[in-house]
Amino acid sequence: MFLETLKTIRLHKRQSKLGMYHTFKRKNTVYVFKCDCCGMVFLRSRGRVDPARATNDYKHVCSLCDVKKYAQSIGVKMRKIYRTDASSTHSIGDVPVS
Repeated sequence: MFLETLKTIRLHKRQSKLGMYHTFKRKNTVYVFKCDCCGMVFLRSRGRVDPARATNDYKHVCSLCDVKKYAQSIGVKMRKIYRTDASSTHSIGDVPVS
């Protein structure tokens, strides 16, 4: 689950040719997610996440959980909702939702 966007600022110092120290800052944007599998809150940098996926339309799983196992469990729940088995030849669009 997507929770929020945070902006962080890091201050660094560098030495010039003349030996003087100058401070400069770097800005970083991170997304805060809550794992849909275990419920733990985790951070991801904006560069590692597609902007379209930074919504609640997608499931988000932390690095400690098994992504494939979670995806299979969600598939089982959806098949129960649509009342079809895995070997069914019907497409999801053809199945009536009750």
